[in-house]
Amino acid sequence: MNISGLIRGLTGDAQAAEPKALELKVGQVVKGMVLQVGPEQEALVNIGGVQVRAQLEAPLKPGEVTMLQVQPESSGGQVVLKPLQSNVQISDGSLADIVKTMGLSDSPANRQLVQLLNQAGVALTKENVQAFAKLQAQMPPNMPQEAWLSSAVIAFQKGLPLTPETVASVRQAVQGPPFHEVLDQLGQLAGRELEGNASLSPQSRELLQNVRQLVQQLRDTASLLIGAKPDGGEGTPVGAQPGAGAGAQAA
Repeated sequence: MNISGLIRGLTGDAQAAEPKALELKVGQVVKGMVLQVGPEQEALVNIGGVQVRAQLEAPLKPGEVTMLQVQPESSGGQVVLKPLQSNVQISDGSLADIVKTMGLSDSPANRQLVQLLNQAGVALTKENVQAFAKLQAQMPPNMPQEAWLSSAVIAFQKGLPLTPETVASVRQAVQGPPFHEVLDQLGQLAGRELEGNASLSPQSRELLQNVRQLVQQLRDTASLLIGAKPDGGEGTPVGAQPGAGAGAQAA
């Protein structure tokens, strides 16, 4: 359904006889810059070089640039625009427009990238989208977007550089093995070296023994914090053991 009529904006006195025309459809997503804001959220918005007077469904400030979704027109026939929210699925037609606006080629990968960034709550500015597109070109071609994009968004939100190395580090921290498994692996590695390598120097042997002791101390501390038994088995949280309290008898 088309919003009734064409929205027109003059591009200058010399072109007053040939105004630019903009046709908006309900559900369409456009990039707009707020020029003026009046009473009751009425605003003048620049969309593709055309000045559009519209009703905003959420407060915006002059100078803000954001993605706006066209809503059904008001009872008075006025255009209604709503800042795009992350839970809104962008239509294919709007995705194509957004991708081109961001200076990217209109490809399935770039469309999906924009869609996923919006769902992740990343502001769809040209700078942001191009930064993720550059990262996408550097990632292994056999790695799907879903495998690395969530880690990239975390890095972006923390202000870290968007590089494959940063993403790999964040992904390891978020999706890597639990801490106790890392400790177990480290302790087992040190033990194998101590028991199976007779050529170790006294200094190396002492270092590995210190590593084993440190790993055991960390495991014991972690066990106390989570209420597990020191041998790694499940236990009852501290303070919740049967008979715990002032009247408990010592073992």
